[in-house]
Order: sequence, then structure tokens, then C-alpha cells
Amino acid sequence: MNNESIAVLDLGSTKVTCLVASSDGEGMAIDGFASVPCRGMRRGQVADMPEVSRAIREAVQKVQQDLEEDIESLVIGITGAHIEGINSQGLRPIIPAGRKLTHQDVLEVINHSRSVMIDQDREQIQCLPREFRVDGQRNIRQPVGMSGTKLEVLSYIATGAITSLQNVEEAVNEAGWKVEQMVIQSLASGIGVLTPEEMQLGTAVVDIGGSTTDIAIFVNGSIAFSACIPVGGSNVTSDLSQLLKTSPEEAERLKLASGAALAERIDEKESVEVIQLGQPVARPMQRRVLCEIIESRMREIASLVGKKLEDSTLGTVLPGGIVLTGGGSAIKFAGQIFEATLPRYRVRVGEPTLGTKLGHPVGMATSVGLASFALQCFDEFSPADGIVPWRDRVKTLFSMLSR
Repeated sequence: MNNESIAVLDLGSTKVTCLVASSDGEGMAIDGFASVPCRGMRRGQVADMPEVSRAIREAVQKVQQDLEEDIESLVIGITGAHIEGINSQGLRPIIPAGRKLTHQDVLEVINHSRSVMIDQDREQIQCLPREFRVDGQRNIRQPVGMSGTKLEVLSYIATGAITSLQNVEEAVNEAGWKVEQMVIQSLASGIGVLTPEEMQLGTAVVDIGGSTTDIAIFVNGSIAFSACIPVGGSNVTSDLSQLLKTSPEEAERLKLASGAALAERIDEKESVEVIQLGQPVARPMQRRVLCEIIESRMREIASLVGKKLEDSTLGTVLPGGIVLTGGGSAIKFAGQIFEATLPRYRVRVGEPTLGTKLGHPVGMATSVGLASFALQCFDEFSPADGIVPWRDRVKTLFSMLSR
């Protein structure tokens, strides 16, 4: 694969997606992607190593065949309840006072911000400088070349359980590739669907996946909070399967074809055909009953999201509101049920634009965001010499906001 391309991998609860993108001079072009069903991930963690490796291998090979190019490494999206984020500060006095700040000064102040105590069973995934300060002057994005006596940084540090990260890396290695970078999915989803204005204003992104819902708050152009709820669209399917006594496949079909998250919007006279387990033919039932089951679970997800936003201390005021994305957001009236449950927030549903030739597949925000992050965000504060392990790379979102 050429040096201007990047390959990313989204390990979802129901599918694995590989996407290859390149820089076209004005932004990002999607060169190709493939999605493969996978049941080896559970709530963002590897539960079946052979199954996950198989799906990775199949998805990446499909893209390689379509593009007739080899892929050597992958940018991996990471999620799960084990992911935690903390805001940390770093400080470096400038000696002699008043001299110009250098690249090395920036590296050292960032490394100082990374010197935080975490449990022995956890490790840092990535560090994102949110804001630099020179002699108290705030909101500086690139301090190199400025003069000062004190350099500070406010960084967002994502951490994860060591064993969970090792299992993901092992699954990728077993499939035949190496990890280029790991990126938390809540960050990637936000990059995939938010406008630069929304990132600056203060906006929460809620990505409703299969077995997890990822949450991220963006303020002043960078991520400031992230969380993961172990509930998602697969729970809706499971509820339908159990209560309607259908197979999971039939429940998923009903959810996508006839489901809605607000039962009151459905006419009581409408009916749907349901194939129940052990029954030779489908039987009619009220569509509103189907939607009441969906609404109950979607309200629960919205309530859990609201609780996480309140706990963050940043979610009390979000001028940009909430942007829903992911497969669960495709359920009819998903935005409206969030607005009804969380009336203080303005809500919209967002999906990234992939271009006319690729259509409009649902649930691509993470993949597009991963590629955009890898291609457009500067590695300007990473060590310049030698091969840098993915854990030591430092990226910022500032370059994206200047486009």
C-alpha cells in the first residue's frame, strides 16, 4: 500500500470492517472497504480469538483483492467498559527564561502530563494534547517558536486493561498483520460525524453499536471525556427475540424493517408478519407492540447516556447537543426518543459521507473517523528519530480544525 494510504479496522460486536483511505489533497478519499460478520467480540473485548482472527483476515483480504495492494499494518479502534479517560496537566519551566520554545520542550511537557499513576493492570493507549499554555496564555495550539518562561499542557489520556489490549493485538497478529495504532472508538466516531464547529462548541457523540454504546464529549476542538455503556442494538434484537419468541435473525429483520423507537407514532391498525419459533407460518401482530419493546430498550440506553453525561461534569451544558451515530441510531425515531428522554439536549442523527460509489452503509462512523484521524492529525509532537511504538505516538486534532 502506498505511503499516502491508511488501513483501519473496526472490531464490532456483529461485524469486522476494514477500510482503506487516502489523502486527496483536499481531504480524505475512501478507496475501499469490506465488512465481515463476526461473533467473536463481546462488549468490545475478544471472546473468541480464532473467530476474530478469521474475520480480520477475511475483511482485510477482501480489501487487498479489490485494491490489488498489500496491507502491512492496521489502525485499530478500541472500545469496551475497560476503556477509561483522564485529563492530566504537564508543566515545564523554560531555562533560560524568555527563550524560544523548541520541539523538545513540547515533547517533555507532554511526557510530564503522561506521568500519572494508573493501576498496574492498565496501560496508556494514547495521549491527546488538548491545549497548551505559555506563561498563562491559554488556548495555544502550536507553542514551538513562541517565547516564554513556563510551558503547560492539558492532555486527555486514554487507558485500557492490559490483557484486553494484548488480546486485540494478538488477534491482529494471528490474522497476519501488525498494529499501527490503537485509537479509542468514541474519539473516532466523533471525528467521523462532527463538524469542526461542533467540536469547538461542545458536543456529545453517542455511537450505538451492537453490544456497546460509546460516548464522547468534544470541547474546544478536542475530546474531553469518554465512556462506554455495555448495552447496544443487539440488546434490542435480543428483547424482540425473547418476547416475541422468534429467532435472533427474525428479530433483527423485524427491527430493521418494521421497528421504531416511539410506539405512539405508529398507527394501532398497522400489523406485521412474525415467524415464531416452531411455527410453520407467520402470524400477524400489532406493529405497535413490536415498537413498544424497542422503545423500552432505547429509552434505557438514552437514560444511561444521560447519566454518563451528568457524571462527566461537562454534559450539563452542551451547546452542540447530542449527535447519534452507529447501527442503533438507524432505528426509526431514534433521535426523537433521545430528545424525549433527555429534553435538555438538542439531538441529531449523523453518518459520515462515503461518496456515491460506496453508497450509504450504516455504522461507518468509527471506520471513517479512524482513517481521518490517522491521515489528517499531525504526529508533530512525537519523537522524530527512529521507529516509534504506537503507544508513544502523540497526535492532536488541531490540524483537522484548521481545514
